[in-house]
Amino acid sequence: MDEKIVIGLIGVVLGFFLNFFKDIFTARQTRKKEAEYLAIRMICIFESFMDGCAAVVGDDGLYRGQPDEDGYHRVQVKTPELDVELKDVNWKSFSPQLMYEILYFPSLVKEANSFISSKFEYAACPPDFSEGFEERQYQYSTLGLKAAEITQKLRKKYSIPKNHISSWDIVEYMLNEQNKINKLRLGREKAHEEMNASLHNKSMQPTADASAD
Repeated sequence: MDEKIVIGLIGVVLGFFLNFFKDIFTARQTRKKEAEYLAIRMICIFESFMDGCAAVVGDDGLYRGQPDEDGYHRVQVKTPELDVELKDVNWKSFSPQLMYEILYFPSLVKEANSFISSKFEYAACPPDFSEGFEERQYQYSTLGLKAAEITQKLRKKYSIPKNHISSWDIVEYMLNEQNKINKLRLGREKAHEEMNASLHNKSMQPTADASAD
């Protein structure tokens, strides 16, 4: 075979592979930038949601420590909204697991609101509706902490640092408030078990008539 033809064929092959790998590199870079952009958008959305969750956690139904004119506790803080279904981004730039975790989050919010509504409707009693407010605080502390986990994953995976300084740790606040509720619930559960045990023991004791027989 003519030497010029061989050199020409080698050049064609090399050109093909160079373009092939160039296209792969370009596609990866594009996907990386799309993922970073989506991550930043999601961090902003979830951090805003976390702020709303913290406000709900601090809502005990009182306005400046006081009930309303009728002596009732009323919701003072609206629950935060969460819209993650963005249309102008490339969701495929995220891993399937991360994509699912984010897109499923609104279902967790819906489920939490269902628990809260049920508690207010069937368990909470006026005028303070303490059972309802406790459940609301608990559910939104859980949602806020879950949102924090997602933002941490995004920051770590895409090397996005925090660019603001806060005077308080919102995650620590929600975690502390959730722990308080857990302790209260454990205490109530223990007291309930002790009361049941006491009633059971009394029912097992022989009556005066039975002793006389």
